[in-house]
Amino acid sequence: MFFYNLFLYILYPFILIRLITYMIRNSTGSTYLFSKLFGTKNIKKKSIWIHAASIGEMKIAIEVSRELFKIGHTDILITSNTPTSKTLLEDSKLESITHCYLPMDFYFITKKFVKMISSKLLIVVETEIWPNLYSLCEINNTKILIINARFNTPKGILGILSNGIYKETLNRATNIYCKSKIDANSYLKYVNQDKISNLGNIKYSLIKEDHNIERIIDKKYILLASSHHREEIIIIKEWLKLKSNKFLLVVAPRHPNRLGDILSDIPLSGINIAIRSKNEKIRNSSQIYIADTLGEMDSLIKYSEFTIFGGSFVDEGGHSFMEAAIHSKAIIVGPYMYNFVEETEDFLKNNALIMCQKPEMLKNIFEKLLRSKSKREIFEKNAKNLIVSKKSIINNYITRIDKHIKS
Repeated sequence: MFFYNLFLYILYPFILIRLITYMIRNSTGSTYLFSKLFGTKNIKKKSIWIHAASIGEMKIAIEVSRELFKIGHTDILITSNTPTSKTLLEDSKLESITHCYLPMDFYFITKKFVKMISSKLLIVVETEIWPNLYSLCEINNTKILIINARFNTPKGILGILSNGIYKETLNRATNIYCKSKIDANSYLKYVNQDKISNLGNIKYSLIKEDHNIERIIDKKYILLASSHHREEIIIIKEWLKLKSNKFLLVVAPRHPNRLGDILSDIPLSGINIAIRSKNEKIRNSSQIYIADTLGEMDSLIKYSEFTIFGGSFVDEGGHSFMEAAIHSKAIIVGPYMYNFVEETEDFLKNNALIMCQKPEMLKNIFEKLLRSKSKREIFEKNAKNLIVSKKSIINNYITRIDKHIKS
């Protein structure tokens, strides 16, 4: 721990510069900066403390809090690292939840922060491994649970240097409840086996079907969701081989501000394109519609004929396809799904997902799904049934958490 803290203080100027840069870019105000550097003052004691690093983890924290409320546990503090996660919590309208930012892991600041909260239980969502935080919670008799735990083992020199600190830190946790067998095996390299359990991915339980979503595209279409650089042109080339006037290809990029990059990749001559951010109308001759807007993905997925998920045809590791499953959609992904290995394998095993190993195979897949509604329905039904069958996963977590609160 001595060398960890020494290293942390050596890095202080760089941490300060990074926080200031983040504050300026995101217009967070000085409160965010001071909270990260010095902690939040006058936080009341809370019996349950949940830490959710950013938006993905905050979604889990909100749902876990709702379930804990139902069984009478309402004295909850949620900490996070980003203003966007704070906004998400505020929008959730969870009453009586206190929020503050988790300060950087400097020893004396963290010591004061942990003592001020004096929580009986700290629930860490997914992966936040802060040596001082874990050590000081143990000294303060605050039990630590890691839920929906995931862990990518560091490789190379980083793995060698961090091995000791990871072992020392993670073994301070009372229990680690993992989202998959793969993650459980990763933790086994650092933590005693009796502390590790595989309870499944809570994110399955977060997906809810909204029946009141407005349709924003009248023409029948297939959707390319969350696409990345150079991915649009790969899919578009295969789509244009169909020469279909009946269906439209809708491209919803992961980052809508990439419109210029997308247009520069597409050979515009001879292709009829409409752009949503420019309020361009979809005509009978339109072949591609670029939905470069935010907050409409759920509608785009719900009313698509089927959905292709980006980040999987280029080396980005893929994106979650669970929203498409709850809407009973046939789902297509590329070969790069290493961020969702277990989920992908599960869906493939249950004939609820199509993995396209090479882009040249897409034209054939498109033709089969568009030609045969019955073939499409097989994937649609299997995807919906699979995700519905996993809705109870969160109950397993709540049962374990409740036991720790009461013990």
